[in-house]
Amino acid sequence: MPAMVPFDFTQAEAVAARLHASPGVHRPSPFSVLLASALPPLDGMRTIDAGCGAGLVTIAMLAAGAERVVAQDYDPAAVADTVRNVAEVLGADAAARVERSATDWRQLDTLEGDLLAVNPPQRPTEMLPAVPPDEVHLHEGGGEDGLDGVRLVLRHTPTDVVLSTASSLLPGDPAEVSTALGWGAELVAERVLHHAEPWWVVADALDAPVRVWRFTRRRPTRAP
Repeated sequence: MPAMVPFDFTQAEAVAARLHASPGVHRPSPFSVLLASALPPLDGMRTIDAGCGAGLVTIAMLAAGAERVVAQDYDPAAVADTVRNVAEVLGADAAARVERSATDWRQLDTLEGDLLAVNPPQRPTEMLPAVPPDEVHLHEGGGEDGLDGVRLVLRHTPTDVVLSTASSLLPGDPAEVSTALGWGAELVAERVLHHAEPWWVVADALDAPVRVWRFTRRRPTRAP
């Protein structure tokens, strides 16, 4: 696996297919694959993979040149799987550049980083009864419009830049959400992806665009 080169979608998809995931740990979804392929060059940066799951985005960050990556997840098993998968895909030296953080997103501000990437839970509340019971814990937190996870991250991230996925099927608008919280929004990637069966609750078709948004914290303008 070449180092210091951001993944494209095909590379990210191939890495995702080989990752180990313990019971209850989120395997990389097509949304995560898109996020992993939308990273910019990260040479020398300290980054945060929020909700790292099995670690695809952490691996992509290291391959894109990140100096260190904080692999954050509330589930310690996910953090452990991430470190294991980094070692298996990129080697022990890369795994040594991963910092473990088994914390809640309300504790993100205890971490340090230049850029945070997240594939947040975004299934609206009305969709959760259609989710298999053993997977509900992976998808709770989207709220009525599917964007409560984005709101939580933007309120607590220590970084000035956040990359986040958002399905086009969501009733909420990520740009409006970020503006209300003092962030600018820019669309940086889009791809039609197949959504899981529970999306039938809010959609007429399961193949729909998924977008990656770049949110940038707005700083107060100083008077001349």
